[in-house]
Amino acid sequence: MPADQQFDPLWAWGEDGHAPRILHSMIRVRDVDAALRFYCDGLGMAVLDRYDMEAGRFSIIFLSYAGYRDGPAAIELTYNWDQDEDYTHGSGYGHIAIGVPDVAAMWSRLAEFGARQGTAPKSLMPGAPELAFVYDPDGYAIELIQISRQPVKAE
Repeated sequence: MPADQQFDPLWAWGEDGHAPRILHSMIRVRDVDAALRFYCDGLGMAVLDRYDMEAGRFSIIFLSYAGYRDGPAAIELTYNWDQDEDYTHGSGYGHIAIGVPDVAAMWSRLAEFGARQGTAPKSLMPGAPELAFVYDPDGYAIELIQISRQPVKAE
């Protein structure tokens, strides 16, 4: 469907797919503003939609680098209005991987957007792209993976 055509918002992920694909990963957040600052202002994602469910006392916010149908998988932030305590991440959660053109620059930059720096940029083997880890304001691990062989250094 061309990008300029409208589609049923209840079927945002598509209504005529023929093959499975990843749609989104969901994480629970305690501070919506801090999460949006990190993911949108820091990492450059955009809010696709926000749904505030009064009856269930929660909000869900979908973020991505493109639209529901024409881009990579989205992230769903879930905010439970009455959650008083921090969430635990358990032993099963790993990370969300995000490709960036300059890992070192992004790793350094994200500190100003609420990130806690984890593993510094490094390559796991000769010739492989660099990777690094940061933690978002809720403590979720975000892996940054180099997607450009020749990163453009900021002037």
